[in-house]
Amino acid sequence: MSRVLVAEDSASIRLLLRRRLELAGHEVIEARDGPDTLATLGAHADGDAPDVVLLDAMMPGADGAGVLREIKAEWPLMPVLLVTALHELDESDGWGLADGHVTKPIDFGELLARIDAVTGARPRP
Repeated sequence: MSRVLVAEDSASIRLLLRRRLELAGHEVIEARDGPDTLATLGAHADGDAPDVVLLDAMMPGADGAGVLREIKAEWPLMPVLLVTALHELDESDGWGLADGHVTKPIDFGELLARIDAVTGARPRP
């Protein structure tokens, strides 16, 4: 399966995502905010980089669109899926750089399908 970086400020949502993703066979790396996300990506750039980043669009102290722009500037091929409570994202705010999004509350079937789509994994039966 895939290696997933979960960038989420809420510890309870990070835990929920970790458990559900691991049950589906994914390996999970966690980051708690924007700077931690960028540092984690930098630390894993040599050989053990994540296959996809799940980025919380609204984190305290970090502009999610700014973090997304930094990820795409440094790692342009890194797939990023936004996890957001917003149902519509204005692409002019930088959200158009994302490879997709999932709205909260999270539909885990949809999330797993989107992860498979951006990482090239085979869909589950």
